Amino acid sequence: MLAAAPASVVVAQTPRTISLRIDNDAFDFWMLPWNRPDEEYSSGVHITYDGGDAPWWSRRMLRQLAPCTTSSRECRMSRAEIGQDLYTPATSMTNPVPAVGSRPNAGWLYLSQTAQSLRTERSDELTLTLGVTGGPSLGKFTQTLAHSVAPTFNRPSDWTGQVEFEPGVVVRYEQRRRLGVDGGAIGFDLIPRLSLTAGNVATNAEVGVQARTGLHLRHPWLPRDGPIEIALTGGISARAVARDLFLDGNTFRDGPHVGHEPFVGSGEIGVQMRFRALSLAYRAVTDTRSYAAGPKWHPWASIVGAVTFAR
Repeated sequence: MLAAAPASVVVAQTPRTISLRIDNDAFDFWMLPWNRPDEEYSSGVHITYDGGDAPWWSRRMLRQLAPCTTSSRECRMSRAEIGQDLYTPATSMTNPVPAVGSRPNAGWLYLSQTAQSLRTERSDELTLTLGVTGGPSLGKFTQTLAHSVAPTFNRPSDWTGQVEFEPGVVVRYEQRRRLGVDGGAIGFDLIPRLSLTAGNVATNAEVGVQARTGLHLRHPWLPRDGPIEIALTGGISARAVARDLFLDGNTFRDGPHVGHEPFVGSGEIGVQMRFRALSLAYRAVTDTRSYAAGPKWHPWASIVGAVTFAR
């Protein structure tokens, strides 16, 4: 009996995922390279670690849940992320100076931690983010370095008018629900979501919905093993904006600013592939005008690579 036990018992493991997400309007592959924008939300690099127990500051709230394993139906987990986002005005080789009314350059370098409460039909996340804008965000350094790779191909950039240094604190809550069809080779689910964000960098409320369908569709947030997965995604969202530091300028000092539009919409489509521990995803996004002189639409895209391991 003791010899047979290991072969008949499935051991639940604690999953951990490391992912790298790169956002850039240079990834608008449906456009010719020289026609792709290099403006607005121009670039983002995010390194994320998902796994382990919920952060210490959230465990009292989540004490009824156990840490996640690959067999959990209700559990708690944490996420840590370090990232940098860059925002730039529109320029070109022939017009290197931004037009009047263009947004200022801005960089955002941050570190965040998220407490996750995960159930089969519902996900709740509370995220605390600390970061900096201005020179310490390294926005000018990062873009100058990236553009030096192909200077004749990249548009010029001038960071003399960037948003100044300011420490940032942001608190964000997001709830997602899942309406899905499990079982079989082809799956489908619909995921409505609501988020509230408050802080000196951003204050807004957002609602949206995402649809997924594909081969061997895995659960969208509970950790699950499975065969190869190919998923198609699409979604829309609407955001009511009360404050956007990258458009409204610094909180405690005067500086470049253009103001924000009160409502911003987004649409996206994407594809994701997973094979064993590896996954790769591509997502194309378009945002509506975010300030008075901004473009009516701004397209950008993401590439996400991830590896999952368990112990």
